[in-house]
Amino acid sequence: MAEKFIHAVYDDDDKLLDAIKNLKKNKIMIEEVFTPFPVHGLDHLLDLKPTRIAIAAFIYGCIGFTFGVLMINYIMIVDWPQNIGGKPSFSLLENLPAFVPVMFELTVFFTGHLMVITFYLRSRLWPFKEAENPIPETTDDKFLIQIPIYGNESKIKSIIKTTDFYDLTVIDESVKKPDNTHDEEIHNFEETKTDYEITIGFVFHARKYSDGSSNLRIQFTRGRGQQYAKNSGLRIYRKHWISKKSEVSEKHPEYEKVNKAISSIKEKINSVKQMFADGKISFEDAYKEVIEN
Repeated sequence: MAEKFIHAVYDDDDKLLDAIKNLKKNKIMIEEVFTPFPVHGLDHLLDLKPTRIAIAAFIYGCIGFTFGVLMINYIMIVDWPQNIGGKPSFSLLENLPAFVPVMFELTVFFTGHLMVITFYLRSRLWPFKEAENPIPETTDDKFLIQIPIYGNESKIKSIIKTTDFYDLTVIDESVKKPDNTHDEEIHNFEETKTDYEITIGFVFHARKYSDGSSNLRIQFTRGRGQQYAKNSGLRIYRKHWISKKSEVSEKHPEYEKVNKAISSIKEKINSVKQMFADGKISFEDAYKEVIEN
């Protein structure tokens, strides 16, 4: 088992898929991928086996149906037969049409509940279990590829650098301390995260509009526990976004107008950072200086 890993972070699912295709093409082993939501086609790229939860659902449905038949037969036929509206109560078959709703509901009840329990047990998820995702952002808007290092660190880095990645980190579990030294400045506003510093950067809203565009948001972070994001008022196609420069490419229909607006926001961000460092504004009100002014 590898003791060193490379964590490649991406801010878009399309960029993630392109990176995985590139890594697989170069025969690089991928140990795990963390995403905030299911990514279509990812299971095929990672050669994951089809789930057998459907088979389990069928079995649980049969159990629920059988339980419903036995229960309603005992209650309404064996234990306490009743004449309800003149309906016969001598056998199960004669009363079967009236019992259909009960059997149907129990079939659905058993299937749904047992499928959820099976999923959690199979995924090893239970109450009070500690999260296994390397960074909390993978539950928000970031995608992470975990790649084990077996003497091929430079090769893996060179391949990742050909993709539009957001962040690149080497983790050495042998010393239980992550090496957060970046090979280059990946994000224009990435800084050391302490309780006395504020980090401001651009992220995309997870939801896409019908035309494929997404809201460009400004994310404010202090330390590792406080974070919030506000819409910048710009809607951008993710495929045109250049993460390393925090701007859109010339392929964007209105790239000059958009980049001019982004440049203005960057100037305000730098000003807000200084104001926060001088104690002139609070972390909670930092967005007002960037967006409202």
